[in-house]
Amino acid sequence: MLTSLALLLSATSASAGLFWNDCNHTAARNASISAAGATRIVIVGRAGGLRVTGAPGTSEVRATGTACSSERDNLNDITLVATRSGSEVRIEAKMPEFSGWRSINALDFEVAVPNNVPLRIDDSSGELRVDGVATSDIHDSSGALHVRGVTGDLSIDDSSGEITVEHVTGHVTIEDSSGSIDVDDAGTVDIPDDGSGAVDIRHVKHNVTLGSKGSGGVSVSDVGGDLLVRHKGSGRIDYERVAGRVEVPRRD
Repeated sequence: MLTSLALLLSATSASAGLFWNDCNHTAARNASISAAGATRIVIVGRAGGLRVTGAPGTSEVRATGTACSSERDNLNDITLVATRSGSEVRIEAKMPEFSGWRSINALDFEVAVPNNVPLRIDDSSGELRVDGVATSDIHDSSGALHVRGVTGDLSIDDSSGEITVEHVTGHVTIEDSSGSIDVDDAGTVDIPDDGSGAVDIRHVKHNVTLGSKGSGGVSVSDVGGDLLVRHKGSGRIDYERVAGRVEVPRRD
């Protein structure tokens, strides 16, 4: 049983890039590409932390980071790649194929993007931070997700880990399996499906809609429009200062 537990912990650290002390081999990585005329920027992260920051007045996408591996032979296979297809610019973290349960491969990197070009972000594991960007579509598997300062709409599809969202001018849509959700200052908020974890929503200019809510409490305050909760599981629903109509299912 102890051996199985050790293998499981080793596999977890490999996928999440958590144990940098076991990364005996590191190397700097960078990639850049012109975004002139681009209509979408796609960023793909895998094991490791990822930070995406919008920059005004730039027409370039620039990524910098550090590759880390417990195996020297794998280090050269951990890279950042920049490509362009038509009007779409892509930055992608590349990782070696599976190389054993005890092997650790990760790439922590930051990407600076024009703050007026829509984003698509796909991230596998590790903390993800997004700040000062345009309309964004984010797909995150695991790890904490923090988004701040989006000019436009924000869509999040998340499997696990806490989600914090601040200062989004447009529509916020979140689908989440587990982990807390905290939204402060948005145009509208729509959570079609949330499995478990507390939900705290504040300072929304228009409507707040919750479709299917599993376990965990809900707190909503300072809403300029309606509050609609379609279906709820366990947990309290508290609200205050809602300007429009309130529709909340009765407790069974």
